[in-house]
Amino acid sequence: MKRITLGALDYGLAFGVDRALRDLAEHGRLSAVGALVTTELWPREFRPLQEVADTVGKQVLFGITLAFSGDRVAPVSTRMQDIYGERMLTREQINRRAFFRLLPDELLFEESLAQLARYSVLMQRPPDFVAVREGLLARMSLARIVFKAIDRADFETPPLVISPVRSGFKTLRLARVAKSYNLQVLPKGNPLPQTSDVEELQGLLLNHFDGMSDRSFVAAIPGKSDDRLMRNEPRKKIAIRECQYEVLKSTRFFQTLDRKDVFLN
Repeated sequence: MKRITLGALDYGLAFGVDRALRDLAEHGRLSAVGALVTTELWPREFRPLQEVADTVGKQVLFGITLAFSGDRVAPVSTRMQDIYGERMLTREQINRRAFFRLLPDELLFEESLAQLARYSVLMQRPPDFVAVREGLLARMSLARIVFKAIDRADFETPPLVISPVRSGFKTLRLARVAKSYNLQVLPKGNPLPQTSDVEELQGLLLNHFDGMSDRSFVAAIPGKSDDRLMRNEPRKKIAIRECQYEVLKSTRFFQTLDRKDVFLN
């Protein structure tokens, strides 16, 4: 029997997304939920997630998705706010600075600590796992900053780390560096197929988990449409979110898992 960590990493992005993730987690349809503490909604949306976490206990992993780039997020640390205001760097800017070894290491370290603290204080629990938005943990210079911040946070139980890459040298190197900080990396599996057709997705999932290693993290983006999503995302992506939500909450999805001898970790 193969264990799969099926998770969504964008809690706090929109009310429709948050409601969907809470519903799926509460009914055992997701095994991991990652929160973006850098969004406008997080101060209002953490409490319902906290209630779900108290209800389901250890059946679901609750963690944090650190954000150093992208839209709809803003810095948490004072120094990052002073320098960059209410906007994050772009993924391209961070990748370029990392390539030339020009990352603002101290700023990113402080921002990592601030986000980890914001999660832990409001949720009243340490994160079960840490992910980084937009795959930036693949940059080893940034990964070391994040691992150092997790180490400094001194959690009683070290959180798991979600790998941003599927296989190869980068994966092995990331796992080796993480181990030096007493951290374990969950391997990355292929994310759920992005289609807006429910029947097509149900069919694709029949073979989706084949070949994945045990405990692979499979990313999903389920959600329900709301005004905020309609303003910020194309309709095609919203349709994909709604399709994934419909499939994950269905009995047929779990019948597929049983047929393939897969269970949610």
